[in-house]
Amino acid sequence: MPACQLVRSKIDHTRHGTPSHFLSRSGLSIWIDLDQLDAAQEQSALFSVDGFNLLSFRQADYGPNFRRSEPVVPLADYARDLAAEICPGIRIASVHLLTFPRILGVAFNPVSVYVMRDEAGADRVYIYEVRNTFGDMHSYIGRADGRETTLEATKIFHVSPFFPVDGAYRLRVSAPPERDRVRVLMRYSANGTARLTATLRGSRERLTTMSVVRALLATGQWPLRPLVSIHVEAARLWLKKVPFHGRPAPPQPWSRARDTGGQ
Repeated sequence: MPACQLVRSKIDHTRHGTPSHFLSRSGLSIWIDLDQLDAAQEQSALFSVDGFNLLSFRQADYGPNFRRSEPVVPLADYARDLAAEICPGIRIASVHLLTFPRILGVAFNPVSVYVMRDEAGADRVYIYEVRNTFGDMHSYIGRADGRETTLEATKIFHVSPFFPVDGAYRLRVSAPPERDRVRVLMRYSANGTARLTATLRGSRERLTTMSVVRALLATGQWPLRPLVSIHVEAARLWLKKVPFHGRPAPPQPWSRARDTGGQ
């Protein structure tokens, strides 16, 4: 498998209840092997790791490096340290990250997902790294039992001002090495009722100079498109008179999610 792959996707957000709301847009992510960043750097003249380019990936944007000065902590080391706490005794053989790349040096990542696997290729730990538009970040971390484990996490991080900080998430990611497809599900519920469902459905392809150009043209991506889209949809919700919730103080850097047993 290449060190870095592009993921062209369809991203849907459905707000349940009254008033309901639906958003659908194209997306462009990368699926990058955090143990092979040097190899990823060599795949295209239009892609850089820890540097500026048309597309780029910077470790300084993630995990313990977020909003912190040098030195940068290698993300593969950070992920394995957390895995050792979540599932001691299990050797993590690979660490992949699904995230939006920087475009011309600019990006906003509402959610980035780390997938850690053992030597047999089974999923062992997931990290769902969530950010809001206020510049805060929180990670929901859980142990996986094989592939496509569904996690449940108590919501403790303020994301949308149109939802309170209560309820729970159901989180699921699927990116099997033998197939190109990528799927992510995040469902937010409160008082036993689904309030929001967000999905990403896409396919992976090798990152090359030509695939970068084709993907940007096909998906119509430009710097900060996700952030602009979020604010446009927020304005629409405000016009629908959806109640607004103020931003509370951010919680601790991460909290633990639970394996639901695939339910």
